[in-house]
Amino acid sequence: MTTETIANSSSKKKASKTINAFEGIIIGVFDDDGPRVRYNYSKLTKKLVNQLVIHGMSAVHGGDDMLGGLFGPLPLFEKLDKRYLIYSYKVEATNTKDSRIAEHGRICSVFVILKDDFQRLILNNYLKIEKIISDYKNEHWKKELEISKDSVIVLFEELNETISVQAIRTFSYGSAGLIEFADPQMILDEGILTIIEIKKLSACVYLPKDKFSSRDRIKALEKIEELNVREYGSQLKIRKIRDYVTFKKIIDKHSVQLIK
Repeated sequence: MTTETIANSSSKKKASKTINAFEGIIIGVFDDDGPRVRYNYSKLTKKLVNQLVIHGMSAVHGGDDMLGGLFGPLPLFEKLDKRYLIYSYKVEATNTKDSRIAEHGRICSVFVILKDDFQRLILNNYLKIEKIISDYKNEHWKKELEISKDSVIVLFEELNETISVQAIRTFSYGSAGLIEFADPQMILDEGILTIIEIKKLSACVYLPKDKFSSRDRIKALEKIEELNVREYGSQLKIRKIRDYVTFKKIIDKHSVQLIK
């Protein structure tokens, strides 16, 4: 059965906790001698960043027939847990000895690094991400000299502020199957509850023996395991919690409110 989503409660709620969808941003330019790194605002090694820019610009946007716009997410070589988006366009060039670049502009590529786990979120917000980058370059990056380190960081922060990831996901299993709450911090206290902590890749399933039958507890765990396989590639560590005190600590940690 597919996971369904229920509407938010109208009760007063606390601010949702979020984590960054993107981990870094890199600017590559097609210099007179080929692709090279202009700015690197990430934790990737220098070698990997150089490889990324050369490969990405050559494979996706190389040659005279440059394809602009957003592409990806694409695999980040040996970093199996990471992917990247690439957005390319032509900018008015400076200090070039290449007559073609002087006339038609220099290719500039924006690489945005993300975790593999966030692919679904990125695809759901694809057009929004493309528009953010497009609007920013139209406003601030019309000329090559306007692309500064500070402006790159501003774009990176704007992307993360707009495309946010909930720190947790919350579910309930009952007669209607496995239900995901639209607001993970306002959940109905009915059914078998599960809290997925995104950063820890941990699913905490509350299974009090006095409240649910053995059959219901088994079925709830089966549904969470199906979700684990389908959306997390079996990377989630599933914790079975039977005492309320332990579960309450997790609820309080994430400011989750149980609605009767």
